[in-house]
Amino acid sequence: MTGAVRVLVVDDEPLTAASHAEYVRRSPGFEVAATAVSGRTAVQAVQAARRAGRPVDLVLLDVNLPDMSGLDVARTLRARGESVDLLVVTAHRDVATVREATTLGVVGYLIKPFTYAVFEDKLAAYRRYRGLLGRGGSVGQEEVDRAFAALGESTRPAVPKGLSPTTLDAVTQLVRAGGWLSAGEVAERSTLSRVTARRYLEHLADRGLVHRRSRYGTPGRPELEYGWAGQDVSPAR
Repeated sequence: MTGAVRVLVVDDEPLTAASHAEYVRRSPGFEVAATAVSGRTAVQAVQAARRAGRPVDLVLLDVNLPDMSGLDVARTLRARGESVDLLVVTAHRDVATVREATTLGVVGYLIKPFTYAVFEDKLAAYRRYRGLLGRGGSVGQEEVDRAFAALGESTRPAVPKGLSPTTLDAVTQLVRAGGWLSAGEVAERSTLSRVTARRYLEHLADRGLVHRRSRYGTPGRPELEYGWAGQDVSPAR
């Protein structure tokens, strides 16, 4: 698989559609192909993109749409021979809807409301799945098993007792967006105390998701600062 994964965002609320589109843009390896606020325009967008030679790879599909249900959109796309992947994004929690979605070959089911970290995790799992099955040709049982397992794998750290998943998501996003931060700086940008912020940062560091290093140039003992893994890890000046 090469290039960015092209995503169609479908939601009947324009503000929600815009928010989800921004989430897509923030996720590495993904780009927004288009947005749609109805089932009919969603089907048209998928077909138009294919005819233009820039097909949609993944549809983020709301269930509640003004003209038809998202599941009817999925049936229409399948009936018209569109093999685009579908990730249902909905507030529906009933088992009947979930079961019906699985019969239509969806690659995921994301329940609203959710944080960006949860959303990004779903997209990252889909990208791994697509990478394992996107090379063409044939595959063996092991490759198939790995691909389907990838859809259920999480890149988010497991949350130990005493830590809040929501707070962990918030601290994770602060570090990812803010470069190198100390516990005090994370506390200033959130509602956490310095001690609590350090607990979350140390948990991320222990999981290898952030690096820790000493920050020099301040009075007293060097202060620890934390940066997302993959950033420059040279000593702070």
